[in-house]
Amino acid sequence: MEATQTIEIEETGGKFVATVPTIGATVTGATLDEALANAEQAIVARMIEEAEKRKRRRRGKDHTVA
Repeated sequence: MEATQTIEIEETGGKFVATVPTIGATVTGATLDEALANAEQAIVARMIEEAEKRKRRRRGKDHTVA
């Protein structure tokens, strides 16, 4: 995952919609700050998911089948 993420925000129908194109996440918020916070949470969740995948791959390489 890139170290820098772009968050695109637009106001639609009285709510804010934040999109993080590089991870395919779209979140909403009643305020701009809420939409930003939700987008940041989506980025962190994706980073954790990717770290867990890397950890599982490394674990799989260390194990041998007898």
